[in-house]
Amino acid sequence: MTDEPTRRPVRVTRRQLVAGMGSATFGGLLAGGAAGFFGGRSDQNAEASGGTGKPITVGALLPVTGAAAGDAQEQLRGLKLGAKQINEAGGIGGRPIEIQVQDARDQTPGVMKAAMLKFVGDRVAAIFSPFLTYTNTETPVVGKAGIPLFHINTFQGNVDWAKKNGYDSIFQCCPSETWYATGFRSVMDALIASGRFQPRNRTAAIVTGNDAYSASVASTFRKDIEKAGWKVVQYDTYTAPQADWGGVLARIRSKDPDVIFQSDYLPGDEASFIKQFAQGPTRSLVYQLYAPSVPEYLELAGKAGNGVMWATTTGTMFEDDLGTRFFDDYRRAYGEDPGRSNAGANYDMIRLWAQAAALASSPFAYEEVAANVRTQVFRGVNGAYVLGEQLTCLPYPAAVRDPSLGMALQTYQIQDGKQVRISPDPYTTGEFQEPSWLA
Repeated sequence: MTDEPTRRPVRVTRRQLVAGMGSATFGGLLAGGAAGFFGGRSDQNAEASGGTGKPITVGALLPVTGAAAGDAQEQLRGLKLGAKQINEAGGIGGRPIEIQVQDARDQTPGVMKAAMLKFVGDRVAAIFSPFLTYTNTETPVVGKAGIPLFHINTFQGNVDWAKKNGYDSIFQCCPSETWYATGFRSVMDALIASGRFQPRNRTAAIVTGNDAYSASVASTFRKDIEKAGWKVVQYDTYTAPQADWGGVLARIRSKDPDVIFQSDYLPGDEASFIKQFAQGPTRSLVYQLYAPSVPEYLELAGKAGNGVMWATTTGTMFEDDLGTRFFDDYRRAYGEDPGRSNAGANYDMIRLWAQAAALASSPFAYEEVAANVRTQVFRGVNGAYVLGEQLTCLPYPAAVRDPSLGMALQTYQIQDGKQVRISPDPYTTGEFQEPSWLA
């Protein structure tokens, strides 16, 4: 059992934050954690393995078994790598971080609530639960305890619930799902304007899971394109996981739409869809959501994935200095390349929390830590985290015009088995290529 948490009604302004640290240290914080910051480490008194004080336990609630296990492996590896590097720099105040893992399995409300109760009972310093329920069954447990909770469930309903109930220590470390439709519309319109995509009759087929996240994205996209004069000729829903797409694809082939929009988050679902689509493709621009960011997708989809467009509200940018170091460190640690989203997001989240905890009087001063999270700007491998009073990141360029203060909503296309970021500037790594089935 860890320390008794202390709740302090302390709020830190940006002015106080900068003044208290000095410009050199603050610059290191924005860069994502300079060596020595977290523990006041000196080369003379710190072991390579980190601080020697009493460990600080944090909770990780991940679906390590079940349909999302491949994604959970990415998440846990990111958390562990972040904790390892913090500990090697001396921990927080000389105290190393330990991660207590609970299996979210299929993320049913009962399982999620029981795990949160366990974390609260053990008085962990923070909780990292990339996925949450859409009904907010488990979050009151954490909200009432005041323990900082970090997630990337990408669901505005979770954010709205936290704000409505005054739980300002629950943070969504990515923009919400409501921005996906806006992002794809922007990319699609740019392709049409440039002549690189020429719709024949402005029709779309939408295929979506029936969970709240997938359905929200799909319904928003439907409203957006219908307002723009497009016709939705097919709108199919299904219960994930799904492997047999025969009926759905038969209807798609009979409609031959200009765009196919699939809204899901499981790699197996979207990979099996595109493999079966490739057996008899229509002349359609194919867009899928998030799942191709997980390495498992490319392994399952193989060559059928080439030409697919997909997006994520939080994506890892391997091309800059931070991303390159993360990529190399991850590969050395695990012998595999990290995926394009959740490994980096979880690596960022534990470091973001550690920065805020190190500035507080104690890592267990929950309100103090949460106030620090709300006022800091953190530059991670997935971009800029500015959570503020809105308790979530805002997307660049849709909501924030300054890329240093917004998280890029990234659109990729798979080209020759590689992920090419085609939007937004200045983060692009290549240009859209016409898929073979459109030629």
